[in-house]
Amino acid sequence: MASNDKVYFMSRPIRVDYKVGVCRWLFLLLNTIFIDIISCWSCLSLGPILNNWFISPCLPLSFSLSISTRIMSVEQERTTRDHPKPPYPLHDSVVNRINPEYAAFYNTHIFKQQQVHLQPVEASRTSGTLIPGGGPLAPVAKTVDYSIPRQETIGPDIKIRAFTPNGVIPDDGWPVCIYFHGGGWVLGTIDTENVIATNLCDRGRSVVVAVDYRLAPEHPYPAAVDDCWESLLWVLGQGKEILQLDTTKLATGGSSAGANIAAIMCQRAAVRGGPKFLLQLLSVPVTDNTADTSNNGSWRENEHVPALPASKMMWYRKHYLPNISDWSHPEASPLLWKGDWSKLPYAVIVVGELDVLRDEGLQFGNQLHQAGVKANVHVMKGQPHPFIAMDGVLEAGKQAITYFCDALVRTMYPEACLE
Repeated sequence: MASNDKVYFMSRPIRVDYKVGVCRWLFLLLNTIFIDIISCWSCLSLGPILNNWFISPCLPLSFSLSISTRIMSVEQERTTRDHPKPPYPLHDSVVNRINPEYAAFYNTHIFKQQQVHLQPVEASRTSGTLIPGGGPLAPVAKTVDYSIPRQETIGPDIKIRAFTPNGVIPDDGWPVCIYFHGGGWVLGTIDTENVIATNLCDRGRSVVVAVDYRLAPEHPYPAAVDDCWESLLWVLGQGKEILQLDTTKLATGGSSAGANIAAIMCQRAAVRGGPKFLLQLLSVPVTDNTADTSNNGSWRENEHVPALPASKMMWYRKHYLPNISDWSHPEASPLLWKGDWSKLPYAVIVVGELDVLRDEGLQFGNQLHQAGVKANVHVMKGQPHPFIAMDGVLEAGKQAITYFCDALVRTMYPEACLE
């Protein structure tokens, strides 16, 4: 177990060996021919660099996005062509360490399926359930979708889904938890984690607001962060009356990329002086987008695990954060935040022992502990990344959801828990 391993981050300079000035005016002159040239360059992995350095400053936004999408498409075609096809048996480094329940399900239902990072993004988005093995929805009083306007950023209205629990509304209104789905900022929808959301609603006796934030590569960083902050502003404003909320009882949570966003919401709120979160529920959080196999113990140890091997995590990262300089930004890597950690809320963190993200989740909890903030951190033995979404077949998934629900109800109803 590497929970106490120290992680050293290495800085690697990047050199660009082509003429900046020439490329800038060439991009302005070429259209269809230019796109084909970029497609060829992308096969040499230069496309994203060129796109970040030159396209956006020079071309209209719509054309720049079109080129960016074309680059990603060509690179994805190359990736699909150059990698082995299914089946994908468990790697030798994993076989003797992985949870038997997960291994049995994987060998029966998953190992013959194409891996999402080895096919075009659109194929992964339309191939059905993102993570199989989920349990049933928990009962709630009502589920309503809303399209909400923005207050601080520019963009389309944002779709959210509000789950309201059964029972009598507390005198001051319902506690509320804003929840963000996983999927590497590239996959997933407002439907992806309804099981977790309904359990939090029912067993945590709170309104849960799920957010359908925009996805990369069409909408790279910081689009997801902006959308989720806007959803928080709506909950504190119009949503308070519409959903009958007590916004002094505010929590947030998410899984993987969604947990990354939830942690960032708490940090941004601390910087801005509010709102005050009472609780953050973080499942397998991405907290350090500078981590890789060269500088992080769990990345090296779990490089070839199923569900989220190192190559797949890098695939997500490069779609969401095409500009390498953003990888270390605290609103991409909340572990690297330089603010006052003592102002952050109580955290419940669950990580998988066989997850590349394990150590950065443990480090995040340790940072909170060092700042005097309570953090309950649970390492799910033998589990790879997606266990919480597989509560229908994994006991670890059921247990992780229970950790979250118990923490939510204890935080929001402390008097009742003392009875």
